[in-house]
Amino acid sequence: MTESRPLRTVLTLALAVLILAAAFGWRAWTTRAQGEPQAVEFTDATLGPQLTGATVLALGEATHGNAEFQTLRTELARKLPQFRTIVLEEDVGSVAVVDRFVQGGPGTAGEAALRFGFRLNKTQQVADFLQFLRDRNAALPATERTHLVGMDVQRVDANKQLALDRLATYDPAGAERLAAALASLTDDHRDAADYRAVSAGLDELAAAVEATGVAAEGTGVGADAAGRVALDAARALQQGRDLQQHGADYAATRAQLMYANLDRAVTRSTADGAPHVLLFAHDGHVDKVSAAYHHADLGALAAQRWGEGYRVIGTDFVRTRFLASDGGGKRREFVIVHPTPLRGMFAGTRQGYLDFATAGPANTDRLHRTVPMGSAGDSFAAWQAWVPPLVTVPTVPADAYDALVLVTQATAVTML
Repeated sequence: MTESRPLRTVLTLALAVLILAAAFGWRAWTTRAQGEPQAVEFTDATLGPQLTGATVLALGEATHGNAEFQTLRTELARKLPQFRTIVLEEDVGSVAVVDRFVQGGPGTAGEAALRFGFRLNKTQQVADFLQFLRDRNAALPATERTHLVGMDVQRVDANKQLALDRLATYDPAGAERLAAALASLTDDHRDAADYRAVSAGLDELAAAVEATGVAAEGTGVGADAAGRVALDAARALQQGRDLQQHGADYAATRAQLMYANLDRAVTRSTADGAPHVLLFAHDGHVDKVSAAYHHADLGALAAQRWGEGYRVIGTDFVRTRFLASDGGGKRREFVIVHPTPLRGMFAGTRQGYLDFATAGPANTDRLHRTVPMGSAGDSFAAWQAWVPPLVTVPTVPADAYDALVLVTQATAVTML
């Protein structure tokens, strides 16, 4: 028996080597560069009419905390000045406060960026975006300026302050009483129990703000814009309560609430004579088929609502360094290497852009087949980077997007 042990050891090692070789060979084969080089640098790209004429044109980001995906927002807004409403994956109230700077209000771009609710937007790249919009607006009449709008409802403080400030102008005593009644609900204390404790007060606040005489829906944001913003903020507090009450359906409920707020923004923008809206959010939210979810997310709902009027530019990467929360309250830099097969179409570019409507036959065929596309959220653990299924989403690009930007070497944002 002892004489057979060396043989078994050799056979076991040989089998292990064969398995490893097969695994590496399979990965090398499935991630080989495919398609014909066709992409151009995004800065040099001319967008096609199906994108420039969209009712809603979304730009996704494969990862939060990535500099290039944030600077793409500025480049896209520069190319499309006719898209005068920009909807962000951010809190309704926080964005309303930041928009004051964009319209020429006091402070610096950095100070404005720090007023966002989500840490992922408190970056130098976002500050540069805000400064670009402010500078462009400065040369335009008020009716032609670009506005920022938030669609998320996961924060409290800015929404509460906007609603109470509006009420204080008309009913100081009522505003003071409701401020005290809602004092326990804050950005730091906003779980389901926190919302239940002040539920009646939230309804009273929304009704009181509406009673101040806010202009009716559909007449454009130019009419009583401050009142409209305050009422949106009050309703966002109610939506936040609804979100917290849905427990296991949190993601699906959030998608529905963001869609409702996006729809409202489009309706108002159209009424103001600006029928084209930009949408900036994570790829997972804006793609048309909700590839990352088991429910219909924002993009799928938007595609149902606007049909071909909803267009999406997705993003991907080959290698990215990005900042995300490590689960312990700290933001750290993480690295993902993702040799997407689509990189063959983007050969020779750093931030390549490919409009699927202009793709050649070979590329079109590849874009209609499932491919893993890079994806990471704002919470991340280092070990996830080593498990491809945890940092990619199986997607048929042509079903999910109308165009794609592939960043070869993506870098981390600069936090403020």
